[in-house]
Amino acid sequence: MLITLLLLRQCGVLNEVLQPKDTELEGMDGLVQYCMDGDTIESVLISKAEAILTFDDERYEVSITLYSKRDSIIYLSAVNSGFEILRATVKHDSIEVINRLNKIVYRSPLKRKFGYQYPVSFDDLQNLIANYYLCDELDRAHDDLQKSVVFDMDEHLIKKRISLNRLGGDINIFEFYHQKTDRYLMGERLENSFKIYSNFMITEFEIVASGGLRTFNRDIKVKMDVNPRRYTFIELR
Repeated sequence: MLITLLLLRQCGVLNEVLQPKDTELEGMDGLVQYCMDGDTIESVLISKAEAILTFDDERYEVSITLYSKRDSIIYLSAVNSGFEILRATVKHDSIEVINRLNKIVYRSPLKRKFGYQYPVSFDDLQNLIANYYLCDELDRAHDDLQKSVVFDMDEHLIKKRISLNRLGGDINIFEFYHQKTDRYLMGERLENSFKIYSNFMITEFEIVASGGLRTFNRDIKVKMDVNPRRYTFIELR
């Protein structure tokens, strides 16, 4: 479920500790200027985002905290009515998800030794959190000179595309799809929110997210400890 929550930074009111300069440029020129102004950003923290999360035929209204430290870790916490129902981390080589409702800890390598790979990598997920991370992929972007700047990052058997609005740079749509396994992570902008859906880990789920407060270059401690006597541990390969 962590993977479906990574576009929260695209929606709602933002309270920014470090405010990059606004640019009046559009398209690729605007994106390049945006990257130059945000070159000192090393971490992003999003808190108090609102979302509707659906999985296992259940629907939850949740408050989301999402934290990313560049090239290091992505962390998520989802709280429903004051109770944390989900906590998760993604590192370069692994994913760990704590389902507090069912008392299960899921662990999986992000890079698989055997069989087909997942449709996304750590870098893909990081790129969805903030455009500052996409700045490392400018050589894969093209400007259609109409509405979008599109990043095409296809790999063998995997379609990867992120489309940004030429004016403002918000993500309009993203698609990560494995042609052999039919596993996917996809998202699309709605009128006042962003819809994300996926089936590539644990179960199928969907989230519609909006709002959130965002701060930059703040360190937080990430804890994934649980009582081993109360939780079941499942290794996904």
